[in-house]
Amino acid sequence: MTSLTIIIPLPPKEVRNNWRGHWAKKAAAVKVCRTETRLIAVRAIASNEMSDNLPWKKASVKVTAYFPTARHLDPANLIDALKPAFDGLQDAGVIENDKELWPERPVIVTKDKNPRVELVITEEEK
Repeated sequence: MTSLTIIIPLPPKEVRNNWRGHWAKKAAAVKVCRTETRLIAVRAIASNEMSDNLPWKKASVKVTAYFPTARHLDPANLIDALKPAFDGLQDAGVIENDKELWPERPVIVTKDKNPRVELVITEEEK
C-alpha cells in the first residue's frame, strides 16, 4: 500500500469545536490551517513523485500529535480540530473526497520540544 507522510503545526485553539470566540477569527484560523496543510501536502507529493497515483478513493490517516506540555487535547477533540487539515489533503489532491479519509485512534506525545502533528496517510483498497 502506498502512503504519504506530512508534518503540520498543531491546530490552533480557534479551530477547536468547543472554542467560543468570534466566528470571523475561527473562519480565518480554519482557512490558514487548511491552506497550510494543502501546501505542505503538495510539496510532499512533488518530492515523493506521487502525483501519478493520486487522488486516492479511500485512505486511512494515522495521527501522532506532539504537545509541548502535559496538557493536550483528548483524542476525539484532536481529530475534530484536524478537520481543516483533512480538507487541505483533499484540496492538495491526496484524496478525492475527505469523507473517505478515516482517522485511526491518535497517538499523543507530551512534553516534546518540537510541537507538531505527523499525518501518515495510507491508501486503502477500493
